[in-house]
Amino acid sequence: MLKLKEEVDSFQFQNSKWFGLSPDEWLPVVISIHFDPHHGSKYWLDKEEELGINAIKEIKVLDDLKILGPMCEDDLRRYPIEHFIPKIFLKRKNDFILGETAGTTGRPKVTAYCREEFHAAFVDWFVFVAGMRGFPTGGNWLWIGPSGPHIIGKAVGHVANRMGSMDPFSIDFDPRWAKKLQPESIGSKRYLEHVLEQALDILETQEIDVLYTTPPVLDALALRMSAQKRMSIKGVHYGGISIGKDAYKRFKEEYYPEAVHISGYGNTLFGLCLEIEASFAYDLDYYPLGPRMVVKVVAMDESNRPGCERLSKEVDYEEEGQVVFHRLDECFFIPNMFERDKAVRIPPTQTAIDYGITQDGVRNPDILVKNEKIVKTGLY
Repeated sequence: MLKLKEEVDSFQFQNSKWFGLSPDEWLPVVISIHFDPHHGSKYWLDKEEELGINAIKEIKVLDDLKILGPMCEDDLRRYPIEHFIPKIFLKRKNDFILGETAGTTGRPKVTAYCREEFHAAFVDWFVFVAGMRGFPTGGNWLWIGPSGPHIIGKAVGHVANRMGSMDPFSIDFDPRWAKKLQPESIGSKRYLEHVLEQALDILETQEIDVLYTTPPVLDALALRMSAQKRMSIKGVHYGGISIGKDAYKRFKEEYYPEAVHISGYGNTLFGLCLEIEASFAYDLDYYPLGPRMVVKVVAMDESNRPGCERLSKEVDYEEEGQVVFHRLDECFFIPNMFERDKAVRIPPTQTAIDYGITQDGVRNPDILVKNEKIVKTGLY
């Protein structure tokens, strides 16, 4: 219990700006910055004028965000990054870390994080949860995934260092190129083989404790590793692509039974929701680091079109709906983003509450059926 208290205290210290605040308490701070008439962000000031609203006066709590309407994701593709960053922060551009999406739903989208937000979203949250769950420290990591411009490639080294490890051994691959290859095609198989050959070379010559990669790569890798090597893995972290219950059970019970497994759900634009505790039923339950990231599950719509009226129609607990994210950062604000995924809405568990989480989470996210034809997945 002493260790738990010390680690929670440390986490509170590192994230004092956010920790313990509800989204409704934090939101006015974000709105006051992005909609400041002199120092705000060009994109949101233009949007305010277009909508004929006074955001600072009219947006007080999360439900008020619906007056901004659904976020147009194409705007994150077409406008310069500076349009989304408040002018007051553009005076210190050297503080920003840029990220681009993998192009899963089309042309990549861009975003930026100031260093404090970057570490909160992608580093501190994982380190805290990993510490609570007994994830291994001090051992070597093998990262199989993109280096850049995807944000996770910029975060993995910081995460490993914070876990007491050196810079990870890395196998780089380009998700955008992999998505251009037809599944099960000769090109796709050759690309995977190229990645696996490099990973196996490292596994055969180095002592690797932690594997961090996508489920498809991890699955293919397990079939090529010796039983001894698989048993030596002490930690597995998943990202990039959602994982199903059956696959998760196979990874935990058959392939890497000696490892602590932590799955993540999120993306470059918003940050990371994490599996904070293991499920006996192998459900994948994810919670965001509040209040800077909020995840909602709203009612399905036959047309699958985003709409203001749907933003207030949250499903009941244990019901499935479409995922909507809000990113409430001082340096970058993305409200009302309808995601490509469906998920089950879940309340915070006692463990979540003990960790300071008061927000809802999502269970078993997966691609909406109507999005399956436009979402390009593969190795990532």
